[in-house]
Amino acid sequence: MQKRNLTKEKIIQVTFSLADEIGLDQVTFQKIAEKLGIKYPSLYNHFNNMDDLKIKMTIYFLTKLNLEIMQRLIGKSGEAAIREFAFTYRDFAFENKTAYELFLNIKSTKNEEVYLLAKQTTDIINKILNFYVKDTTELIHKNRALRSLLHGFVSLSSFGYFQGKANLEDSFKIMIDDFILLISKSGNIKKK
Repeated sequence: MQKRNLTKEKIIQVTFSLADEIGLDQVTFQKIAEKLGIKYPSLYNHFNNMDDLKIKMTIYFLTKLNLEIMQRLIGKSGEAAIREFAFTYRDFAFENKTAYELFLNIKSTKNEEVYLLAKQTTDIINKILNFYVKDTTELIHKNRALRSLLHGFVSLSSFGYFQGKANLEDSFKIMIDDFILLISKSGNIKKK
């Protein structure tokens, strides 16, 4: 690859691809450089070290995730918005397994940009759930519940822990249906 075509985004994309092949823990600047057809010191022009690269990869992932979610939520509210968010989040995590794994291992509070992007995801969820929940504390609880459901499903499914004859897609739909039923009843109880 010619140096003028080497961008941070290209390096990040190649690193994700390499990590999908050999595992994130096995990725080094030397292996990335080999994949790019360059000398590894060139990577230091773009990233301080592997930790810096991993943070930038997480930022790249969260930016793409939030953009995808926001685009898919246009014109939706209530039940339709919860479903769209849940399916978009799950599908994006499955399509970007290495990136999702990395995201879960980067502490959002240690990097301002990661923190702000993670907060943006939380804010998106709050806007969706605010259709049902107006109390701020209750909204935090419901936000955590939805995120935990989605993360648990994605993680357990990715690691092969869901076995049996029941259809995985049906399980996901039922889980989201149950969450919607819970939050809609919760909202009705609060209104009385």
